[in-house]
Formats: sequence, C-alpha cells, structure tokens
Amino acid sequence: METAPRNPWPVRLAIAGAVFLLLGAFLVNSQGDAIDQAYDPREVAIMETTGSSGEVGTLAVGCYYALTIEGANNVEVNLTKIEGSARVDAPLENKICASDWIPMATDGTAFIITSGWSVEEGADYALDTTCQADKTCTNDSVYLVHTNTYQYAVFESPAFLFGIASCCSGLLLLPLAGVVMWLSRVGKNATSVVMMNPDGTMSQAKEITPEMMAAFARGENPLQPKVDAPFADTGLAEQNPAEKETFVDGKQSVMSGNLLTTEQVYALMRGDVEQATQQVPDPFKTAFSEPNAPKNQGPVKDPNTKTITSWDEGVNPDTKPSPPRGDRQKVQPLMPAKEKQQSDADWKSWDDI
Repeated sequence: METAPRNPWPVRLAIAGAVFLLLGAFLVNSQGDAIDQAYDPREVAIMETTGSSGEVGTLAVGCYYALTIEGANNVEVNLTKIEGSARVDAPLENKICASDWIPMATDGTAFIITSGWSVEEGADYALDTTCQADKTCTNDSVYLVHTNTYQYAVFESPAFLFGIASCCSGLLLLPLAGVVMWLSRVGKNATSVVMMNPDGTMSQAKEITPEMMAAFARGENPLQPKVDAPFADTGLAEQNPAEKETFVDGKQSVMSGNLLTTEQVYALMRGDVEQATQQVPDPFKTAFSEPNAPKNQGPVKDPNTKTITSWDEGVNPDTKPSPPRGDRQKVQPLMPAKEKQQSDADWKSWDDI
C-alpha cells in the first residue's frame, strides 16, 4: 500500500507568489525618488507657511489639502480668495474633498490632513495659518497640495508599475495556492490509498472506512484478495492461541500447497511458476511410517540394523568370521635358502658363451 502522489501545484503556486512578492517589494523600494516626487507634501506643495503667517498664490480648479507633520499640527488654516489686492471677507468652506492621492514619504515621516478645500474658480488665494489657543506653533509648517495633479503621477514610472503589478500577483497567488491545496485534500478523501494487485498493476482503493483504517493499523490488508498456492498464507495465523504452542507438522501444508519446499522456492525464484505449483507427495513418507502400505512399492530395503549394531560393537561387518582353532590350516615355517657354492663348471659355461 502506498499513498497517492501529492499534487505539486500548491507548492509551485506558493513559490511563484513568494517570488513575485519579493520582486515587487524590491522594485517599489528602489523607486523612492519617484514616490517622494509624487506623494511627499514637502516636495509637491504649491504653498508653504510656518507658524502664524500667510502666503499668496494662484490656484487652479481642483481639490486641495493642507497637511502638517504629525505632532506639529497646532495650527488653524484658512484659504481665502483675493479680489484685487484684498481678501474676501469669508474664507472658503473647510471640507476635505475626495481624492486618490495620499501623503507618504520614503523616510517614514507621517503627515496629517488638517484641512481641505474644493476650489471651483481659478484665482489668487491666500493661505493663512494661526496658532491654536494656548499652544505654540512657531515651528509648525503647513503644506498646501493640489491633489489632482499628483494622484496619478506615480504611474508614469514603468519600474514602479511593474513592482506594483508584481506585488499584486504575489498577493493573489499565495491565497490561490492555499485554495488549490484544500481542493486537492478534499479530492483525496475518496481515493487516498493506492493498492498493488497480484498481477503487479496499481489501483486506487475507494470508500476507505474507519474499520478498514483500523485493519491497516493492525497490519492487515482488508482490500487484498486471497491468493491461491503457492502464494497463499500458511494458515498458522488462523489457529487458536492454544494450538500455536503445540508441534506443527508441515507435511500436510506441503502436500496441500500452503507451504513451499526448497525446490519450489528455488523454482519460484527462477520464474518457473509451473514447477513451483506442482503437487508435492509426502516428503516424510517411508516404508515403516504406514503399516498398510501397498505391496507394489517394491522390495523393502534392509535398514542395515545389524551392520549399524556391529559398528557400535567395533566389528567390521565386511570381514568373515574366523574358523575354529582346530580347523585352521597348518602353516609351514619358512626355511632359509641354501647358499649355492661356486664351482669351476660355472666359469667354464661363461667361457663357452
């Protein structure tokens, strides 16, 4: 049994999302100058005042914000239209208009929008700042920004646009990876186990029940069908615990095909299934094991009981027993050969030759 292969797409999407997110963050951070020139009030302000003072400038139609640095906003700001050389009695209504522009700076400075106006007529306007009651605003600066001009200025930088797109792609791919992982796990609930069939093919086990999982935990395989000999189990596991302690004769198992002999195991290793599945006669059967053995089995061989007994007694069974002492043949003693004396006739015979 082996688990089904894991879906690789969640990991791939998560890696791609992380790469896009890191790349986008790097590109956005590298465009610090472009960000400051579009969103830092200190860089894009049309008019600027410090403390209790005023400044006059020409404004176009649009939305305007008066901003101060956080912690230095102890001022009151008014924007008044100038007609000729004098201010109009009533300043413009302080109303923060809607705009896509937001103040920010790469150095981490935080800004506060203190006032806002919607200018409907292009003319000269005076920006007047006064300190709040019982507060000092000598060093407090006010920045007047025309938001319509800079709310889309950052999109003029291609690198910044690509960085924003990369960050957005990463933020989309990371949740998508989690969704794909969840869907793959839901799909595995029905087919989460792959089984190997007796013929070597693979198949998925469906509808895994708690009882089947418990059987797997016990080391059993409820999905595997029983296989005939020579691949079948020996059957020893099905015996009672009391019977397991007794002697088990493997003769019946060998004859029934539940237990393989050494020759069958070697044949199975060689791939000879036909020889491995042949019927095996009783390997422990002898002529003395069954008294009612058939008569056509041939002559019974001598078990050599006497010979083995003579070996135990120290007698060689191949030697013939010695005859009685009275029947033994008399052996004549060997007589020493007489030394022949030499004569002159012997030398004469040599001379004739």
